[in-house]
Amino acid sequence: MKTNILKIAIVAAVSPLAAFTSGASEISKFDPRMAVENSQVQGNVKWFDGKYLPIEGKAFKNTATYFERLPENVTTNVNSGVRDLKTHTPGMQLRFVTDSKMIAFKWVPRYPNLAMDHMPATGVSGIDVYRLTKNGWRYVATGRISKASGGNLSVPWVPGEACLVNLPLYNGIKDIQVGVETNATISPPPARASGVTKSVVFYGTSITHGGCASRPGLAFVNILGREIDVPVVNLGFSGSGKMEMEMSEHISSIDASCYVLDCLWNMDFTMVKNRYEPFIRNLRAKRPGVPIIMAGQCDVYYEPGGKSRFADKEDFTAALYAKLLKEGWKDIYYLPFDRQHSYDLEGTVDGCHPNDLGMSAMAKAYGEAVKTALKLK
Repeated sequence: MKTNILKIAIVAAVSPLAAFTSGASEISKFDPRMAVENSQVQGNVKWFDGKYLPIEGKAFKNTATYFERLPENVTTNVNSGVRDLKTHTPGMQLRFVTDSKMIAFKWVPRYPNLAMDHMPATGVSGIDVYRLTKNGWRYVATGRISKASGGNLSVPWVPGEACLVNLPLYNGIKDIQVGVETNATISPPPARASGVTKSVVFYGTSITHGGCASRPGLAFVNILGREIDVPVVNLGFSGSGKMEMEMSEHISSIDASCYVLDCLWNMDFTMVKNRYEPFIRNLRAKRPGVPIIMAGQCDVYYEPGGKSRFADKEDFTAALYAKLLKEGWKDIYYLPFDRQHSYDLEGTVDGCHPNDLGMSAMAKAYGEAVKTALKLK
């Protein structure tokens, strides 16, 4: 039987990343008047409240506070990890164009824990900035942070260039301000050359969440979005991607271009048997025709010719994939576990979570999968 198995190689693996917490529609149009009303001039800088700038990666309007990833009506049917970690901002990006010769940023993180023992503050609580050139998005600078009271960054700018600001991966945002010259304007970003306007939605674990990239732009979901020119929504929840049916409802309420499911690391075999099939069937019933990518559970210690440590889950999901194909499902894809790393362990920070090398390789692999699903090749 011919299948849609994707033959791709990446470097990475994921296990629950220790979470620290205290505790639907993408914004696609920008109202300049609204932003002006929410700006203030201080010296030679006009500051705009980030809540009124064009944002991507925020899939729901009905959130408890603005910079959150799920609606406020998430119930206790969803595990507490998701309910806490929805306040983190991986995948959220401010995107705009300005005619200013400089751009300044100041932000206040939601939580005081700025770093982890295997992930720096720049990745956990920092921001980074990219500019759009004829060759695509190019890195500009990283906003470092050393105090819970907030961080600051100022960069020179080429007037007319588009700007992308990645928000923190393992922290939330209490407030972010963007400053430009007093006579400058801010306007919406240009349309994507890819033509893709609906987000690719990723649902997964700590690796999707962004652990352990050194800065936000190097999380594989963010790399993928830049490289293949698609908007993304990051619903990775460290240690907490467990495929509750309510999560299928929330995810299916997002009008996506593609869904990527990568939860196996956070689910034992019994959970996979009981939850995976109902979850994916509900997703397809609510969003018929939208491509779905099923990712296997990568095993960073796997050696070619050997056997995965998670063979029971791999066998089950591969069999489910074959079953769905036999039933006539279209636009369903499978990313096998043994195509998801290079076996050399150089792409991890701790033997599990990817470092920047691993994130880059992972973005390439998942990017190829998404391009296949969206027929961008």
